[in-house]
Amino acid sequence: MDRYPVLAAAGDIVIRHRLFSEGAIAYPGYESTLGYLRRSDLVWGSCEVQFARKGYRTDAPIAYLSDPAIAGDLGRAGFEIMTVATNHTCDFGPEAFLETLEHLRDAGITPVGGGRTVNEAMAPVVRDVAGRRIGFLAVSCLLPPDYAATDQRPGIAPLRVDQWAEFHPVMLATEPGAPLKMRSRIQTEDLETLVNAIRKLRPDVDYLVVSVHWGYGRGDTQAEYQRPLGHAIIDAGADLVLGNHPHSPAGLETYRGRPILYSLGNHVAQQDWANATPVQKEIFSQIDPWSLVCRIEFSQGGVRSIEFCATECDAEGMPNLITSKDASRPVLERFRRMSANMGTAMEIEGHCAIARFAEAEAAPRGS
Repeated sequence: MDRYPVLAAAGDIVIRHRLFSEGAIAYPGYESTLGYLRRSDLVWGSCEVQFARKGYRTDAPIAYLSDPAIAGDLGRAGFEIMTVATNHTCDFGPEAFLETLEHLRDAGITPVGGGRTVNEAMAPVVRDVAGRRIGFLAVSCLLPPDYAATDQRPGIAPLRVDQWAEFHPVMLATEPGAPLKMRSRIQTEDLETLVNAIRKLRPDVDYLVVSVHWGYGRGDTQAEYQRPLGHAIIDAGADLVLGNHPHSPAGLETYRGRPILYSLGNHVAQQDWANATPVQKEIFSQIDPWSLVCRIEFSQGGVRSIEFCATECDAEGMPNLITSKDASRPVLERFRRMSANMGTAMEIEGHCAIARFAEAEAAPRGS
């Protein structure tokens, strides 16, 4: 009988403290979460800090420069591939960013979505897993000044977004001061670059995963550009869109038989409350303590199923697996309702939720 690979995924990782102390894990409550992730062939995460000895603080409202030894701890914990195409991996400048890539590699973690040039940042990572080849690409729609890689500048793989406010003079006169609707769309040139990268990689892999840093950090509301972008990625030939950045689980869409995961929420959330400014505290207060981890099972034609389990961050910002059926149900039910609104059926079984994709093998590819 053929065996197909299983990919485990966690959300955004904001980590400032060592995971291991004197040979033992420093957070015993995290053991069950790691155990769940390790019951897979490959563990993926989203890197939201820089691991470097020095750097200069950019204008980022929240930025952390973490001990490079923590990168080693993440590798020891079992993480093997991470997107660095996020809005925080350049918070202390390009030298610290390049140093971060090296520390991740030294830890046995393959970074994707960043490099010395835009070509390096857009380059795929291919891993042989359980006799199959899984290809990964990673891009970010969140691009603070100078974070996007160019031909001459290190940085993250960019997917630029045009945005504008929509004015309705009559409505504004009727309700002065009402919030303006923000319109948004991916710039055509960057979308073509991503689509071409997917099409080029597709013949060389059995499965193709695209990570996208997108949306809003607070809440699960979607920006206008997100769903068209997710559809374009699947249309180009991807088997799975693995979204990140929103600090709450943001739902799972099924499109042409394939999953678009908008966000798992936070994974590790070690924000510095003690030294936070009022602006930072206002942001931190809206971060959801509940998040998800998942195990993605592939089949001959793509993703066969995704199992989701809920976690809750403790006082130290570490995600503890919720194994109680009653305690996990509110988190999973909320995620199930959001996903149902995007065409995804999901069953809650015990303390986990499962989405199955029976139509995946019949879905057209690369059109």
